[in-house]
Amino acid sequence: MPLDPETARDGAAAAAFSGEKRPVTLRRSTTGAVSFGDVGDVCTETTDVDITSLQYHVTKQASVLFAGGVAGSIGKTFTAPLSRLTILYQVHSMVTPTHKDKFSGSLSQAFMKVVRREGVFALWKGNGASVVHRFPYSAVNFFTYEWMKDAFDTRQSGITSPMLTRFVSGAVAAATSTTVCYPIDLIRTRLITQLDNNIRYRGISHAFHRIRAEEGTRGLYRGLSATLLVTVPNMAINFTVFESLKDAVQALREDATTPLSALDTLSCGALSGISSSIVTFPVDVVRRRMQISGLHHGSGTETAAEAAQATATAWGIAKELYQQQGVRGFYRGLTPELLKVIPMVGITFGTFDMLKQSLHIDA
Repeated sequence: MPLDPETARDGAAAAAFSGEKRPVTLRRSTTGAVSFGDVGDVCTETTDVDITSLQYHVTKQASVLFAGGVAGSIGKTFTAPLSRLTILYQVHSMVTPTHKDKFSGSLSQAFMKVVRREGVFALWKGNGASVVHRFPYSAVNFFTYEWMKDAFDTRQSGITSPMLTRFVSGAVAAATSTTVCYPIDLIRTRLITQLDNNIRYRGISHAFHRIRAEEGTRGLYRGLSATLLVTVPNMAINFTVFESLKDAVQALREDATTPLSALDTLSCGALSGISSSIVTFPVDVVRRRMQISGLHHGSGTETAAEAAQATATAWGIAKELYQQQGVRGFYRGLTPELLKVIPMVGITFGTFDMLKQSLHIDA
């Protein structure tokens, strides 16, 4: 028989005084008043915040951040050689005749020149900066995406289409992670494209301080607008296609509750990467050229900021590229990009899904 509040409090005090470890649970009534259950009763909480649930929620979000960061780092490191070759190929026409022979007009030539001049490990030049960028970028990206999806589901936003939910969530996630981590991405690009006999930046920290000194804080965000034009639709398409393909594959199974295999998730990730890259690649070429604008121009006595003034905007660089190479210039490096994207996106999404299962993240 339930006790009145006074009796319950006295009983709880007596139990505590006697040293007995007898749980007394609070339960909030519908009127907002606090009522007490019998001493020793099991809690059936209604509207109070469940501390255990809160701890689970925090742990889950931390696990999503960790899984996203690890997945992105593994995918990026695995494809680092192709990433560097693609960037060198994209910016080939920007360098002066003095440095022209250091870059290449084809993927195979770029590979041979890098290995011959700098050694095999030079294919991973800038990968330290890549991982420093990729871990927080992927962590924030996946975290924001999962958070946005949950928000749409729990707050009854009015968006009933799963594809639209995924697209909007992916777009917001990309915008957030790109803006937060952009300076590291710019530094990574500068490190990757500098020549072995013309080292401007000795490392991530040196590059950060030199760019700030020569170009100001805004220099660390050079090309951000063009990058957002790439990453926002890219990740929105990536997440939408990946999740939709997973649903389609799951629907084809006799038992819809059977988890997808690693090959299934890798394949879905690879196909989503191909779709997004083909759509956004032209803007990616422009933004890479913006990031290194001025780095290999001129005599070498001027700063990167001074040399970049002529083509300081995305439109200026796009116009210059079209005049020099036509439409084909906007797809320069697409083949190595696809060779990189297929394994990278597949590995990243596949690893993230496997880590979610291992960490019991039912996001």
